[in-house]
Amino acid sequence: MVSAGFHPYVGGAEKQALELSVALRARGVQVRVLTRRLPGLAEAEEVHGVPVERLWCAGEGFVNALTFMLSLTLRLFARPEEYSAIHVHLAGSPALPAALAGRLLGKRVLVKLGGGRGIGELAASSRTAGGRIKLRLLSWLKPCFMVVTKDLAEECARFLGPVPVQVVANGVDAARYRPASAEGKRSLRRELGWPEGLGFLYVGRLAPEKQLDKFLSAWSRAAGGVPGFAAFVGDGPEGEKLRVIADASPLRERIFILPAREAIQEAYAAADVFVLPSVSEGLSNALLEAMSSGLAVLGSRVGGTAEAVEEGRTGLLFAPQDGDELAAKLKMFLEEPALAGRLGAAAREKAVAEFTLERTAETYERLYK
Repeated sequence: MVSAGFHPYVGGAEKQALELSVALRARGVQVRVLTRRLPGLAEAEEVHGVPVERLWCAGEGFVNALTFMLSLTLRLFARPEEYSAIHVHLAGSPALPAALAGRLLGKRVLVKLGGGRGIGELAASSRTAGGRIKLRLLSWLKPCFMVVTKDLAEECARFLGPVPVQVVANGVDAARYRPASAEGKRSLRRELGWPEGLGFLYVGRLAPEKQLDKFLSAWSRAAGGVPGFAAFVGDGPEGEKLRVIADASPLRERIFILPAREAIQEAYAAADVFVLPSVSEGLSNALLEAMSSGLAVLGSRVGGTAEAVEEGRTGLLFAPQDGDELAAKLKMFLEEPALAGRLGAAAREKAVAEFTLERTAETYERLYK
């Protein structure tokens, strides 16, 4: 596994890299992680049983990326007998030495692309000279590109041309993320300080493309007569805007904006509806965790959300820029609180049937071979 960032610095890609590594090792696959050595971290250690090597790099920004590429190149070419496949998480600078090693040493190379259509790695790279050079090199080296949705496969063809592409959904640990009993939910809410009633939850980065301000404004206007709360768990640039909206809301005592937390499964188990109003989306780890936890989904009809959520069965969807449709779908939950329970139970069934981490690990093991 190659990843520019890794535990304890955790985003969506880093979380998937760790969880997938653990699941693969449970299947008997030998996995080693190569990542950057950041200040204060050991050169080598095990994380949840997975061997991690942190390679030398220096400076910041471009210099840091360049020196990490150099270290990674030397490591891959120095000991090729130790691996038969390279799985790169995100198509940043580490993807180039990995793809080169694959071409020259005859190794299988998979590059997992991140982000949603129009705002992800490929679109961002196409807007800079250096990014376009990287895309041309990757197109020439032709590793196998991994995407989580069909629309990202189409975007891959647009930016990279005729390269091998596989659609593989992210996986979720269905044993960790599972529904709580009614008493368990009440207990978790007491611990978190959340009231009874219909609980709406967002988990993830507080970023502009998530349109959380639009949801919170709509919820504040509509939820006055219905017991419950709206909670946002995560960090990011939109946090202050959400706090301003919350402070101006007559329901401010029922709005919670909290930093990211390690035991996030407790937040899911304490809520009823997961909110994902993004303008673009891949296949959100948080979405799958919420579905596995038995939450109904209120999300925009884009990317992996549209592919994973069945309208009227596991959640309710709306056009990303349509405030009226968002308000209408929100009203359906508020007027019939039992709807969240029915949709959430079906969401759990779908997550267990289609999105387990074991299923994803089995698919990747087959692709490595």
